[in-house]
Amino acid sequence: MKIFTVEEINSQIKAIILNEFYYPVTIKGEVANSKIAPSGHQYFTLRDGDNMSSNSIKCVLFNNQSNQIVKDFEHHEVLVTGNVDLYKAYGNCQIKVIEIEEYGEGALKQAFEKTKAKLDKEGLFLLKKDIPLYPKNIGVITSPDSHAFQDVCSKIKTRYPISDIYLYPSLVQGKLAAKNIIKKIQKCNNDSVVDVILIVRGGGSLEDLMAFNDEDLARAIYNSKLPTITGIGHKPDITIADYVADVSMETPTAAAIHACPDKFDLIQRINEIDNHLKKAFKLRLNNINNTIHNFLLRIETFNPKKIIEVMMSENRRISNNLKYIIKNNIRNILDANKINNSRLGQVQKIINLKIKKSLKDYKTSERNLSKFIINILKEKKQQHKSLFSDLFSYNPVNMLKKGYSIIRKPSGEIIKNKDVIRDIKAFTAEFSDGIINIEKASFKK
Repeated sequence: MKIFTVEEINSQIKAIILNEFYYPVTIKGEVANSKIAPSGHQYFTLRDGDNMSSNSIKCVLFNNQSNQIVKDFEHHEVLVTGNVDLYKAYGNCQIKVIEIEEYGEGALKQAFEKTKAKLDKEGLFLLKKDIPLYPKNIGVITSPDSHAFQDVCSKIKTRYPISDIYLYPSLVQGKLAAKNIIKKIQKCNNDSVVDVILIVRGGGSLEDLMAFNDEDLARAIYNSKLPTITGIGHKPDITIADYVADVSMETPTAAAIHACPDKFDLIQRINEIDNHLKKAFKLRLNNINNTIHNFLLRIETFNPKKIIEVMMSENRRISNNLKYIIKNNIRNILDANKINNSRLGQVQKIINLKIKKSLKDYKTSERNLSKFIINILKEKKQQHKSLFSDLFSYNPVNMLKKGYSIIRKPSGEIIKNKDVIRDIKAFTAEFSDGIINIEKASFKK
């Protein structure tokens, strides 16, 4: 019988484990007893989330493996991915963790917070549109068979029955819900019928409400030209859609209440305005009566005939003064016209003298310019004759007539020295009366 040491048994068990789990595994469980060693390694226990179960396994996350903090997941249900191993020092099976992430509702909350932080940073939660005080048409995006829609219709008809409700039926739960709601928001805007949009649904779990945490839906609400009011879930529920909406209410009923005024409040306000107008009209009428009474007293106090006589006398006085002012102004204008005519005659004489002088100066300048041009022409003609004479004397044809000749290669290039002739077999000689071809054999070097 072979007797094993503890180390041998642990080594064989470890070999069996590594052979069986040679690939990383993913385990679901709840984090407990997490701690960080001085080395930076993190140790924790992963146990079944069921309180009735005592199953657990040790886990280690080495400090060079990840920057995640295990304590952040304490008592949370997580998914751990890692390699199954045996720690031989204690003979315990453990998981060498590669990655840890939250599972279930915790993961949904994490996704919610990530999307919320991103949109908040972009400023999608800041700008809010005003809700119309007296909406004529109200659009409701929800499930047509839901209690939320019934509650909204009931509350609006009770509070503000003159408003029309337009249902835009949509899914409010599941993978297709967000895209469905986005299409309905776009349709509301394209239809240009409603004045405000209500996005509502009843309560539910975080998973049930995840459609309203969709990033694309949040952007559709933000980009809507129509104001939006959300009433999603119950009081503790809040979604990304609530943050982006122009107004967020706790429930669908609260959203309906906020979307329209109360008819009883309006009736009371109309009565108050009616009473105010009646009082203002009565006060205004009393003021008019008092004014008329005062006018009558003034008419009785002053004789209208005397007033007319005074006005006629004042009219005559003003008329006489106006006639005197007009005559005086006409006289001043005539005097000024005489002075201006006299000055104009003097100016005309000065202008005529200047014109005569300018004509004389022009004729003198014209004569001088003609003489200058003639002299220049004579000088240029003399220069032309001189240049023509020089050009004629340098004409190669005239040089040939004097007995000179031009020696060229067969290509036509002029030969300028005797050394060039040694390298060619023939050449031409140009005289004044023609050109001849010469071969080297016909003469001695």
